[in-house]
Amino acid sequence: MQTERGTPSLSAGDIHHIAAWYAEVANPILRAAAETLEGLMELRARRGTPSLIRSAYTEEDITIAIGLDGALKGLVLLGLSYRTAFRLLQQMLGEELDSNLPISDFLQESELARSALQEIANTLAGRAAMHLEAAGKVCMISPPELTMRRGILLSQNDFQRLVIPMETEAGALQLEIALTPGDEMPKDKTASFFVAQRIVQPRQSIARYDFANPDRLGRSVYVLLQQVHERFPMTLNQLLLMRVRMGIHLSPLRLEKDSCAHFLRRDYSWSVAAAFQVLGRGVWLLSLSRSTALRLMDRWLGGPGQSVERPSEGWTPLEQALLRGLLATFAEAYAVAWAQIGERMELRLTQLFVGDWTEQAATLFSENGGALLLSHRLQVGDETGVVQWLLPAETLSGFSKRQRRTGTMPSATPLSHHVAIPLRCGWRGEPILLRRLPQLQVGDILPLQGPLLIWHNDRPIAIGKPFRKGNRIVVRVTARKQQGKNEGTKPC
Repeated sequence: MQTERGTPSLSAGDIHHIAAWYAEVANPILRAAAETLEGLMELRARRGTPSLIRSAYTEEDITIAIGLDGALKGLVLLGLSYRTAFRLLQQMLGEELDSNLPISDFLQESELARSALQEIANTLAGRAAMHLEAAGKVCMISPPELTMRRGILLSQNDFQRLVIPMETEAGALQLEIALTPGDEMPKDKTASFFVAQRIVQPRQSIARYDFANPDRLGRSVYVLLQQVHERFPMTLNQLLLMRVRMGIHLSPLRLEKDSCAHFLRRDYSWSVAAAFQVLGRGVWLLSLSRSTALRLMDRWLGGPGQSVERPSEGWTPLEQALLRGLLATFAEAYAVAWAQIGERMELRLTQLFVGDWTEQAATLFSENGGALLLSHRLQVGDETGVVQWLLPAETLSGFSKRQRRTGTMPSATPLSHHVAIPLRCGWRGEPILLRRLPQLQVGDILPLQGPLLIWHNDRPIAIGKPFRKGNRIVVRVTARKQQGKNEGTKPC
């Protein structure tokens, strides 16, 4: 056993004493966990190699926390991923479950899922108390707490845990024992190997966590993303109304931060996805509920917009072409939302994913890099789905050092096809050729929220001030003074 930095060196006898104590405490708890899995789900658990970690946070997506007092003080934690929890639930019910939502959403919102997880927690607590008492460790056990998110703060200080991996047919679980002798606390140098000298209890607040890059992005990046995702629902709805003739409703943004590798370990069988190359930055990943995509594709082909359930594999070339067009529309709306806050983004679809695509997508990202997962609940007719953007932190790091002005960009109104004048107008140094106006369509975006200049023969001749008049965008043009004269104003 290696000693940590700052910890006094231990003799062979000290190490043997600590190992014997951990074995005496861990075996009854490990037996309780194995009996819980076998009794409720008929699963046999294989024990892995134990290890020691120091942390103040939950390490898995779902954690069952049991507090102990008496002969032992501290916490016993059982951690598992969303995917493993979903498979355990199917094993308990004896049937396959299908959801149009991410597994994380399903487990957090389903009363059935929470009840099943709570039953696992209660059974584990009861059996642990029974086996510890049989081993001569009489403890008071608090009601188990169920946390449904990784990175929940358990203590203000890092504390040591004995981690015992458990492998089952449904997936991996992690039993963590963070206990110290309660009645007979050792006073010698071996005490530093036990949990912090107080009972730690779970608290639903996240102060910090080692998410690699995301915590270093800075507040300005999160504010920027919030502004983008406030505009994204409106721009997406406009584009889908034009192209699919079907409106949608998006819920407010939900943001998660973690490592790319951890996000891609989740189950994405509910979705289809596409990778987009963002010029000058990297790769962003868009995922959409499969049944929602099928419903929108049916509407795009002129159908009633019904979702016909189909296998996740075996998409025809026509279906894949339609899916590419649909996901490209989502990306176009996202780029417009970025443009509305003053950031130019060019997203190019490089790869389409259907079926179980997580292994393919994992090759596009750095496993050790952090990422943000930005989700919206999406309502299409009477069906609810989810749209998610996975943004690696390294692609966002440049935003925190930049200042910007923000504003709204109203949608353009169809303009006359008879406009043919050798003028051009510009905003923030970005000229717009007016001879392009006849090609504008409903939904095209013009940056007309501020005054603009109008040139003729490379000479500014007028100033335009845009404003909304009814359902039209109107620009009032004021001629620039020439030789002390003002030629008046007129709307155009």
